[in-house]
Amino acid sequence: GAHSSFTSPVPVCSRHPISAMVRVHTGVAVVEQETLTVTEYIGNLASSNSNVSVTVAKVVAPTEEQFYTPKFDEHVIVLSGEVFIHTSENQKVTVKGGESCTLVAGEKVKWSWPGQCEYVHVRSPAVSADYHRRENEAAEEVLPGGDKIIATASSDNTVKIWDSLNNTLLRTLEGHTNQVMSVAFSQHGKTLVTASTDRTAKVWSTEGSDCLQTLTGHTGPVYTASFSHDSAMVVTASHDRTAKLWSTATGECVNTLAGHERQLHMADFSAAGDMVATASDDCTARLWEVRGGACTMVLRGHSETVYSASFAPNGKTVATASADCTARIWQVDDGSCLLTLKGHTAWVRSAKFDPEGHRLVTASGDNTAKIWTCSNGDLLQTLNGHTDWLRAASFSEDGQQVVSSSKDGSARIWCPNSGCCLRKLEHGGWVRAVAFAPDAGIDSLKAGRVLTRTLSA
Repeated sequence: GAHSSFTSPVPVCSRHPISAMVRVHTGVAVVEQETLTVTEYIGNLASSNSNVSVTVAKVVAPTEEQFYTPKFDEHVIVLSGEVFIHTSENQKVTVKGGESCTLVAGEKVKWSWPGQCEYVHVRSPAVSADYHRRENEAAEEVLPGGDKIIATASSDNTVKIWDSLNNTLLRTLEGHTNQVMSVAFSQHGKTLVTASTDRTAKVWSTEGSDCLQTLTGHTGPVYTASFSHDSAMVVTASHDRTAKLWSTATGECVNTLAGHERQLHMADFSAAGDMVATASDDCTARLWEVRGGACTMVLRGHSETVYSASFAPNGKTVATASADCTARIWQVDDGSCLLTLKGHTAWVRSAKFDPEGHRLVTASGDNTAKIWTCSNGDLLQTLNGHTDWLRAASFSEDGQQVVSSSKDGSARIWCPNSGCCLRKLEHGGWVRAVAFAPDAGIDSLKAGRVLTRTLSA
């Protein structure tokens, strides 16, 4: 038979049509959130097609929408990850990558996304621009691990306690006469301790706003204070070149750790409570025995001020942060440096382990926090969003959230897996420190005298 040839038509943009055979349409972003983006490729906005809407959605962190009722059948093709379709408050269908589903017209449903995923959403007839606006307003970030209580310490001389679920200020602790430099919760969550440049540390009840003890004895500003794991002791670090150990039963100083050549910036208990790590302007960190107060190890290697020293949960390693733009992980047994973490472009102000000791979060003068793998030093995430330098960052008790504090006057809550900012807490002054309450203390923190004020999300 006769030989025939076929020439493919040249794709053209719909804004300049040359051929009626193929029209190329540019995607239009219809939902733009930190954790969820939806782009329409066919529909009223992208192609002036009122018959069908085809959108591609990308989710990078846990997110959910409100319940709604489709007017027409809707079709969903999940390309990767998984999508939850809730048919009631306690019933849901899981649609995984490579699967599809149909949402039946007239049946109430709610979407949620447990993590990263990508899917195609097909609707006929096409939805309107107003409908897309509803989608944008309905979607909200979900806090992985659920509601947390957070304390922020500020240059305004106060500590504020927040409910992270809806950015509600629960109460304000007032009593220090100068900047509050640190805040830390006890393991049971019933008390917290603060350190201030007024040369004192204070122990507070979390069930109200009452100061239980004022720890007086340092001759210079106190930069950090934290509890031992059993809450029987507090350790403080001061500009006066010493750390002090205090009994929470009596409020008395039971030992002074002296040996650093310049001011201290931080002191931290090991989980077992038998050791303390300190960080100093003299470019070293030191390890001390709680019983007796002897210095057992000097960690040398940083070339500038060491700002923080924190034990891993198992007590076998210590993480330090330095003005030399690095963090280091050290072996407790012999003082050897296991890893040097390089990547920040300014001083590193803090370095804290996650609850498993597998990841480290660092806070820096370059306005970022970074999350690293402790086994090999790989950089997992860079948390961008603060507009001024960071002084602290730490993981929640379950490791599913990170909180950071900054000179920009805010604390931010992040998803460590995606790097997304989930909440922003506006303290109103330079946020010198921030801490998660243990989950065991959430109920007592929500009780008592409550001052409610909703702030920006």
